[in-house]
Amino acid sequence: MNKIVKALAIGAACAAAGAGAYYVTKKAIWFKNYCKLVDYKIDTVKGTELEGKEDLRLVAHRGFRAAAPENTLPAYEEAGKAGYWGAECDTYRTKDGVWVVHHDPVTTRVTDKNYVVELSTLNKLYSATMDFGHNIDKYPYLKICTLEEYIKKCAEYKMHAVIELKYNRNRQYYGEIIDMLEKYDVPASFIAFAYEDIEEIRRISDYPVFLLVDDIKDSDIVKAKQLENSGISFDCNHEKNRDGVMIKKVQEAGLHTACWSARDLETVKLMYSYGVEYITTDCVTY
Repeated sequence: MNKIVKALAIGAACAAAGAGAYYVTKKAIWFKNYCKLVDYKIDTVKGTELEGKEDLRLVAHRGFRAAAPENTLPAYEEAGKAGYWGAECDTYRTKDGVWVVHHDPVTTRVTDKNYVVELSTLNKLYSATMDFGHNIDKYPYLKICTLEEYIKKCAEYKMHAVIELKYNRNRQYYGEIIDMLEKYDVPASFIAFAYEDIEEIRRISDYPVFLLVDDIKDSDIVKAKQLENSGISFDCNHEKNRDGVMIKKVQEAGLHTACWSARDLETVKLMYSYGVEYITTDCVTY
């Protein structure tokens, strides 16, 4: 289905649910813009002052999404081939108890079907075919990726798994993810916007946890400090983070630092100069 038509369908659904005209229009416009494919410029640190830096940890955002459709096995395959230190994914648990890799709560943006991930079985999700992303024409029958497949790909290429827990749900099943990581002996970190999510990971494991934020606030630092082996992962494109002042406060508090998502080499250089430990990027490689 055309993405604009999907946007109108979502607007109609909002209207049917009783939303006002302003909200419906705003939601449809947002979705139309969200569905635009970003024209990433693939760049490298080779030939720059960052080449050979052993403490430069680049994390492929949703896999190497500038080379293959996001959050898919080909994206993680390309990330491994490019030599990324780590690969980030987003995960949900399906109706029949399978952890899958997907960014949005619905499949609308990236597939030919409109399913709610958590309300669908894995077989139902397999009936949807990916139709969005860079070099999508190379993958005509591409399907959703399970979390176990992602973890196995990280193991194959010795990449650090960075797992985003979505939408503050399914905490009682987080042990299933820990079991998969231990099964394949994959090092990992967990990230989430909901503090309660990383709090639960800390309760059941020793994996590093990061509180996701847009611009760093003092209250975020206070929250993150309540957990051991924790840090803050912030938006490196947010203007309030670009001067490094709040990054330094995070570091002075004894917390780890990570950022998302660098879209150009200059941003990678800037974050590295501030001592950010883990730099998630859409298109910059070693």
